[in-house]
Amino acid sequence: MKLFHKFSAALMAAALAAALLLSGIFFSFQNRTVRQAQEARLQALAQSAAAMLGEADLARDPLMAVDYLSGLCSSRAEIAACRLDIGRGLRPVKTRGKAPPAKGETPVPREIRGGKYTAQLLFSSAALEGERREALAGVWRDLAAAFLGAMAAAALLGLLVARRLTRRLRRLAAEAAEVGEGKFGAKTDASGSDEVAELAGALNAMSDRLLELETMKKNFTASVTHELRSPLGVIETYAALLLKEKERFRSEDLEVFERIKQNAGRLANFVTAMLDLARIERGRMDLRPAAEDPLALARDAADFLRPKAEEKGISLAVEGGPPGGAALLDRELITHVLTNLLSNALKFTPAGGAVTLRVALTGGRCRFEVADTGPGLREGEAQKLFTPFTQGSAASGHGGTGLGLALVRAIAELHGGKAGCGPAPGGGASFWIDLPAGAESPK
Repeated sequence: MKLFHKFSAALMAAALAAALLLSGIFFSFQNRTVRQAQEARLQALAQSAAAMLGEADLARDPLMAVDYLSGLCSSRAEIAACRLDIGRGLRPVKTRGKAPPAKGETPVPREIRGGKYTAQLLFSSAALEGERREALAGVWRDLAAAFLGAMAAAALLGLLVARRLTRRLRRLAAEAAEVGEGKFGAKTDASGSDEVAELAGALNAMSDRLLELETMKKNFTASVTHELRSPLGVIETYAALLLKEKERFRSEDLEVFERIKQNAGRLANFVTAMLDLARIERGRMDLRPAAEDPLALARDAADFLRPKAEEKGISLAVEGGPPGGAALLDRELITHVLTNLLSNALKFTPAGGAVTLRVALTGGRCRFEVADTGPGLREGEAQKLFTPFTQGSAASGHGGTGLGLALVRAIAELHGGKAGCGPAPGGGASFWIDLPAGAESPK
């Protein structure tokens, strides 16, 4: 369950508990109030009857007392019966149109005295209980209406508060995701004085610090790789010179020189890729776009690697057209991208396989796609292959540094495009870059 739903449910549960508690307290108070009002009314009836008995005693007229009690008992539904003692013991007072108390009902007696006369009012417990129920029924209706209104207001308030809080948390999660993707320096709103604002401020500070460290790392990498290029070039050059003088050295020495030359060249390529990637990330790689024919660039890159394809017995084809289209591209960088993608495809495609470079220039977009018949990609690999120093499962035993595809993506993004990969139709893998053309094809 999401935090939004948990927080909303917690607020509504708290509001429900508070509403139930307040309703219970209010109902208890109202019940006590109704009973007190009823008791006051009964006390008033008893006092009125006592006053009348006193007047009858003063007038020495017992019939006055009998008539009063008879009329009182007949007109009041809560009085079940009356009894009067005028000196001869309590005797029932006749009433008009009133049924006797039901069997099993216990009346509530109340003794009154006025002068020499004594009376007893028997209040009907059923009638009194009915009065209380009727009075409390109205209270229940009012409480139910108030309860529903309070719950609706609490639910709306809970949803608004939960939405505001979770919206801020979602922003924090988005910033954390950007930082996790390497986009250091991302910021979120840290306004406010609550714990969420403190967390946002801490996350912003962490993002700034990571950006500072990342900048230091990139500067250090650029400096180191730049300083390594010259000595590596010297090592590779001297190894090549030693290999030319084969008659002066033993075969074992020549093998060592060859390994030195190959490893120095491999390390030089790695250093060059690191330096190019660092330049692009720091915004110091110059982009020199010009109107180029994408199909011609693709053919040049394929022709450069065709001897390697023939050596491995791999079919290398270029598809697309018609020739003569134009797109604003940096010829050197795009050639580097195509060479990298084709080299990877030839490296992982077994003998007898095929590598196809497809070119499309439509809808203002220029797309280069390299498809092979190699081992393909495992599930989930496509999301991480373009990360620096990351290699796929098929790279085991083939060497490499994991920088080539990172450089491909960086160059594509430098052109305002994107790079991606996926399974190729019929097996193998397909790697592509999609760029804005920036120029119309000639008509």
